[in-house]
Amino acid sequence: MAVRQVLPEEYDELDQKLEKELPLSILGLVHFRLMRSKHLLREKMVLVDSWPHVSVLVIVDRQVCRLKSKRFVGCSTDVIDALIGQYKSANTCPFQKDNCNTFVYALPAENIVPLAMPDGFRETELTERHLDAVIKAWPYSEEMDKIASVEKWFKYTIFNFPTVCIETDDERPVAWEMQQEYGGLGMLHVEPEYRRNKLGSIVTRALAKKLTKEGQLVFCGIFIQQLAFKELSGSRLIF
Repeated sequence: MAVRQVLPEEYDELDQKLEKELPLSILGLVHFRLMRSKHLLREKMVLVDSWPHVSVLVIVDRQVCRLKSKRFVGCSTDVIDALIGQYKSANTCPFQKDNCNTFVYALPAENIVPLAMPDGFRETELTERHLDAVIKAWPYSEEMDKIASVEKWFKYTIFNFPTVCIETDDERPVAWEMQQEYGGLGMLHVEPEYRRNKLGSIVTRALAKKLTKEGQLVFCGIFIQQLAFKELSGSRLIF
């Protein structure tokens, strides 16, 4: 499979092509539009398999990531093989295959019904003052911090993309979720002692409503091992 970089003057045409392929193009379209609207494509390369007839889209960092074993999700085997094939040897390639299967769920706007907030809680957004709690709660923080600053990564995400946080009256964060760089909802966390208050569903609905107001499509990716736990009530499997 060939690899071609899409030029900025071709972005409008690419957007139209991706929109015509919905819902199968939702991962690529939302990621592309999000990066473009936030003016973050300057740091990325938008790659396709051919032009003007596009069947594969991949968005990658312009700079080589220092994470040696970076994994790609949302790509078929031939796409990953093509990316790896650009390097002279597997030893110099920063990518590797990930064999995890992911299901993509979309949450239609008509299904986003707000839920009442229980007494003693309030809705806010994640800020830098929440970083310690977020990093401590994320089970992969220690692993990621060995290869890149987990604090820097969370700051980037919180600063650039929508978030929702639920706090107690004394400003303690007890539930949160954020939009990730690829456009999907993720990083949902509810403190164990508050998981009977439906705060996970409240956070997800609130964040979904926020994205819908911005004109975004709402979706999340769920690993096959996590299908038993799905907070997006009213969501639909689109693949």
